[in-house]
Amino acid sequence: PRGGPPGAPPLPFCGGRTDAEDGAGSEGLGLRVSGATADAAQLKEAARLLGLTAREFAALIGGGHSLGQMHAERSGYSGAWTAEPGRLSNDFFVALLTERWEEVPRGEASQFKAIGKELYMMKSDMLLRTDAELAAIAQEYAGDRDLFLDDFAAAWTRIMNADRFQGPVGSVCGEDGSYPLV
Repeated sequence: PRGGPPGAPPLPFCGGRTDAEDGAGSEGLGLRVSGATADAAQLKEAARLLGLTAREFAALIGGGHSLGQMHAERSGYSGAWTAEPGRLSNDFFVALLTERWEEVPRGEASQFKAIGKELYMMKSDMLLRTDAELAAIAQEYAGDRDLFLDDFAAAWTRIMNADRFQGPVGSVCGEDGSYPLV
C-alpha cells in the first residue's frame, strides 16, 4: 500500500514480520537514545547501529518530529515541535534553526521552549543545531522542503523494510519497498 500523512510523498511499505510472532528475541532492543541525550556521538552511534547514515537519521528525526507532539506520560516531555503537527514538512528544521530557545525544567529533565511560542525541543533535537555535521544537514533541510521530503521518504522506506528477508539474501519487498506484484 502507498500513502502517508498530509504533505508526504508516497511512502511504500511492505510490513508484517513473520519471524518473531510472539516477540521473542526483542528483549535486547532497548532504547539507545532519548530526548535527554546530549551527546552527538551517542546519537550518531545509535544511527550507525540501525544501519543509517547521519543524513538518513536526521531526516527520520525531522519527519517524526514534524508530526504529532511529545506526550509527558510516555517520555516525560510535552508540547509540539511545529505549529502544524498534522503535516509532514521541513518545519521542524526551520523552527530548530530560526527560533530562539530557552531551557525550561520538565520534571527530572528539561527541554527547550521557543521564546514567545508554544514550540518545544528536546536536548537530543538541539544536537541537530550544535553538532557541525548534523547542523549542516539541518540547514539543507530547513532551506529545501522537497529535498527533505525526498530524503525522508527514502530513509523511511529503507528502515521500514530493512528486515523483510526471504532466504539468506532476498527480500519479500519489491525494489521500491512495496509488496511485489505477483
